[in-house]
Amino acid sequence: MKKRRKFLYSLGVAYYPEKEMLRLQKQAMRGWQFVGMNRLGFLTFEKQPPQAKKFAVDFFDGELSEESEYIALYEASGWHYISSYQKRYYYFEGDLDAPPIFSDQASYQERIDAEQRYLIKRAFVVALIGALFLIVLYSIKSLWHWQDHAMWSFVFGICTGLLFLPAIISMVSYLMGKLYKDRAKYYNEPEKIAKRQKVVRDLFIMALAGAVMGGIAGYLFG
Repeated sequence: MKKRRKFLYSLGVAYYPEKEMLRLQKQAMRGWQFVGMNRLGFLTFEKQPPQAKKFAVDFFDGELSEESEYIALYEASGWHYISSYQKRYYYFEGDLDAPPIFSDQASYQERIDAEQRYLIKRAFVVALIGALFLIVLYSIKSLWHWQDHAMWSFVFGICTGLLFLPAIISMVSYLMGKLYKDRAKYYNEPEKIAKRQKVVRDLFIMALAGAVMGGIAGYLFG
C-alpha cells in the first residue's frame, strides 16, 4: 500500500515563515498537499497529484468573532484558506500569480511586531504558571520530605526553566531581528529572504547565547 500521508517537523512558523512556505511549495510540486500543523509542531501532508502553487501564512491577532471576515478578505484576493494553528497562524494557498498577502513593507513589519508581542505575552503566562508550581512545591516539601528524591530535582528544574521563558523568547526575538533586520523589505518577495534563512547556523547562535544566559543565571541564583 502506498503511503497516503506524511509528516515533517516545522522549522518554526514564528521565525521562519518564508522558508516554511517554500517547503510547502516544494512538497506540493512533489505531490504532497499541506493540510495543517498539529499541536506537536508537525506539518501534515496528504498524497495528491503534483501541483504548482504557492503558500502563505499570516499571524492573526484579532478576535475570533472576526475570523470569518478575515478569511473572506484572503479568499477575495485569490488566497484559499487551508487551516489554522492555535487560531493565530492561518495558512493559505494560491496560484503562482497570486498577489502578495501584504501590500507594503510597513504592514509586514506591523505583523512581525504584533507576533513578537504575542509570543512574549504568552511566555509571561507560562512563567506565571511555573512560579505557581514552585510555590506549591515549596509549600509541600516540608510535609512530604521528597526534595531529596530525583523527581524533585526534575520538577524543580522544569518549573525554574519556565520562569526564564520570557527572557529566552525575548533573546531569540532580538537575535532573529538582528540576523534578518531587513526581513520586512521582502514582503513581496518572500522566497528571497527564505533562501537567506539558515536554520542550523541560527540554532548554533541561539544555543551559544542560551549557554551564556544560563551561565549568568546560574551565577546569580546558584
